[in-house]
Amino acid sequence: MKPINNHSFFRSLCGLSCISRLSVEEQCTRDYHRIWDDWAREGTTTENRIQAVRLLKICLDTREPVLNLSLLKLRSLPPLPLHIRELNISNNELISLPENSPLLTELHVNGNNLNILPTLPSQLIKLNISFNRNLSCLPSLPPYLQSLSARFNSLETLPELPSTLTILRIEGNRLTVLPELPHRLQELFVSGNRLQELPEFPQRLKYLKVGENQLRRLSRLPQELLALDVSNNLLTSLPENIITLPICTNVNISGNPLSTRVLQSLQRLTSSPDYHGPQIYFSMSDGQQNTLHRPLADAVTAWFPENKQSDISQIWHAFEHEEHANTFSAFLDRLSDTVSARNTSGFREQVAAWLEKLSASAELRQQSFRCCC
Repeated sequence: MKPINNHSFFRSLCGLSCISRLSVEEQCTRDYHRIWDDWAREGTTTENRIQAVRLLKICLDTREPVLNLSLLKLRSLPPLPLHIRELNISNNELISLPENSPLLTELHVNGNNLNILPTLPSQLIKLNISFNRNLSCLPSLPPYLQSLSARFNSLETLPELPSTLTILRIEGNRLTVLPELPHRLQELFVSGNRLQELPEFPQRLKYLKVGENQLRRLSRLPQELLALDVSNNLLTSLPENIITLPICTNVNISGNPLSTRVLQSLQRLTSSPDYHGPQIYFSMSDGQQNTLHRPLADAVTAWFPENKQSDISQIWHAFEHEEHANTFSAFLDRLSDTVSARNTSGFREQVAAWLEKLSASAELRQQSFRCCC
């Protein structure tokens, strides 16, 4: 079915001066229902378009500002109601998006197969585009955006970041450099990229997670940090003010080739009865030994419910000798120990859905394996 422009469709109906406002709204509703019913009949057997249309009609009839079409295996979308403010179309099979309503302030499209994004609504405040493995670039970001989650995609660059941004989560991409960071930024999660250096840190930053990169140095740290993870980089030294961070701050510097002198100095400082600095996690053997990883199939099945683990294990056992399989296994184990995995509702289900996609596509699987190197 040829895509319909929501805006011209609505204006053409509402511009009829000879019809009362009520009549126009009734006509709009009837036309929306007709278009959606046609769209439902044209769907594949795997898509749950009937449920999608039911939810669309409820949203239109009640003027509900929130529309949730997640987990319906949709491959395309029909025209959407113009009044919606929050749209959740996560965990479907979408490869592209139509133009969204200009009133949208929150958009969740994580867990799809997107390879490109359209121009984003200018009023958007929150955007989640994580787990779209074919997505390698982003359009210009809306000027009022406050939260951007673009985790586990294939992003190689980022556009300019809006000054309003407070949360940036871009773990598991292919970034080699970051743009200038907004001064309001409070949370920066960029683990699992290819960064060799970082821009200057905003002073309001409270959470900084940059593990699994190629960083060789860190600049002076913001004094309000509550959590710092620079594990598994190439650091040989640390910022002098790391020990002056608040006592409640958790710091992970493990897996770096720090010199014996630096490690011994840290051990003396942090074990002193007069020490009142942050909680620093490190090992005296950091950078000096190899880590053994459990089999890939075991690391993968841990993300699935027990009733599916046997079948999943058999599938992934065949991939254990693929290039970088051990590295990917270690990555999954580290991911399972993150705050998101432990506390974020639906996170484990999203990872499991992503792993199922990888098992069905050798190309996507190899891309993901390489990204963890």
